Amino acid sequence: MWARLILWVCAASLVVAAAATSRPGRLAIWEVVLYLAVLAVAFVVVRKRPAVALGLALGAWLVCYLVRVEFDSATGVIALAPALAITSFLAGRHAKDPRATAIALTIAEVAGVVVALTERGGSDTALAVTSGIGVLGVVPWAFGRFRRRYAELQEVGWEHATLLERDADNARNAERARLAGEMHDLVGHELARAALLVGALELEPALTAQQREAAKTARASVTAAAERLADVMQVLRADEDEPVATIEEVVQRSGLDVELINKRITAIDGIIARTVHRVAAEALTNVIKHAPGAKITVELRQNLELRITNGPAPKPPAVGSGKGLVGLAERVALVGGRFDAGPKDGGFEVRAKLPERPLPRTTPTHVRRESTEAEIRKSARRTVLITSAVCAAIAIGVPGYMVFDAVTSVLTPQQFAQARLDTAEDDLDLPLRTRVDNPLGVTAPKNAECRYYSTHANPFDHARHDLYRLCFREDRLTHKELLVRRSG
Repeated sequence: MWARLILWVCAASLVVAAAATSRPGRLAIWEVVLYLAVLAVAFVVVRKRPAVALGLALGAWLVCYLVRVEFDSATGVIALAPALAITSFLAGRHAKDPRATAIALTIAEVAGVVVALTERGGSDTALAVTSGIGVLGVVPWAFGRFRRRYAELQEVGWEHATLLERDADNARNAERARLAGEMHDLVGHELARAALLVGALELEPALTAQQREAAKTARASVTAAAERLADVMQVLRADEDEPVATIEEVVQRSGLDVELINKRITAIDGIIARTVHRVAAEALTNVIKHAPGAKITVELRQNLELRITNGPAPKPPAVGSGKGLVGLAERVALVGGRFDAGPKDGGFEVRAKLPERPLPRTTPTHVRRESTEAEIRKSARRTVLITSAVCAAIAIGVPGYMVFDAVTSVLTPQQFAQARLDTAEDDLDLPLRTRVDNPLGVTAPKNAECRYYSTHANPFDHARHDLYRLCFREDRLTHKELLVRRSG
C-alpha cells in the first residue's frame, strides 16, 4: 500500500507541474483534481482489477493529449506519461491472465487513432498516439508481465524446495518406524529374555544373600532398560501409531448434511489415510465458507478416488484466496496422486486420485531447475521482443512518416507563383495533402481558412519548418505567403 502511495505521489507531481507551467496547454485546477482522482482510483484497484486500472490510465492520457494536441501537444504527452507508464507496469505485474490488459491496450490504441484521424490533427496525431501508447503502455506492460513471470517461477522453486523437504521428512519418518520395529523385534526380545534369566537366578537357593541381592539389582536394571526402550519406540513410532480419523468420522465432525458413499472395504495405508482425511476435511470446510447450505456428496471409491461434490449455493458465495486448494494439490502430489478441482453443474467438485502406497516424486531437482530457467529465458525473450518491436516501429515509422508527409504535401515554387489571388480553390493546382493544419507560432488572417504546404521534400534539413501558406475566404484565394521558419 505504501509503495503504491509513493508511486502515486511521483506520478501526481508531474500533473501538478503541468498546471503550474506557463505553457499554453497548462492544466486547469479542475483538470488536475480530476486526473489525480482518476489516478488514485487506478492505483487502488490495479492489484485486483488491473485491466480497469490500465483502462483508466490510458483514457486519462488520451484525453489529456488529444484535447491539447492542436496548441500544446508536449504538455498533453508529458503530464500523464509517468502515471501511464507506472500503471501499465503494475497492470502487467498483477494480471493473472494477460488477455484483459492486452485488450485494454488494443482498444485504447484503436480509439485514439480513430479520434485522431477524424477529429484531432489527422495522421500526425495518430502517429503520436500510436508511439505514445507503445512507449508508455505496451513496453512497461511487457516488463510487468516479465516481472510477474519471474516471481511466479521463484515461488514455484520455493514450493518445490518445500516438497523436497516434505519428502525428506516422510523418508525420515519411515526410517524411524523401521528402526522402531527392529528394536522391538531384536533388542526388546533379548532384554525380556535377560530379565527372565536374571529373575530365575535370583531365586536360586544355592546363592548367598549378597549374590541374591546382586541378581535382584541386575534384574531391576534390565527391566528399566526394557521400559526405556519402550519409551524410545513410542517416540519413534508416534506418527505411525497416531490414530487416523476415518472418512465417516470426518463427515460426522463437519456437522453438515452429507451423503456419504464409501466403497472402500480394505484397509488404507496410514499416510494415504491421512491424505484422505486432509482432502475431505479441507473440501468440507470450503463448502461451509463458499457454498453454505448446498447439497454435499462425499464418495470414496475402491480405487481410492475421492470426490467431494456440492450443488449450487443458496446464498452468495464468499470470495476465497484459493490457497486451500493449492495446499491440497501439494499434499496429494506429495504422495504421488492426482488432484483436480473445478465447477460442476452449477456447484463445485474436488477430485483426488490416490495410490495404494505413497510414491516418491519422480521429477529430479535438476530437471525442475532446467525447466524453470527455460521459462525465465522464454519470458525474457518475449519482453525483449515486444520492446524491440515497439522501438523499431517508432524508429522506422516516425522518420518514414515524416518523409511521406513532406513528399506528399510539397507545393512547388511554380505552383505557388501560379496561384493568383481571387482564384477559386478548385481551379488551383494544389497537392492532395497539407503539411500541418495549425502550426505553432503562426497566426492566420481573420475570417480566413488557411492551407499549409511543404516547400521541399526533405524533412530533415535547416529549412524543414518553412511553409507555403494559402488562405481562402468563401473558397477563393485571398492571401498567399512564404513562411520562413528556419532553425539550426
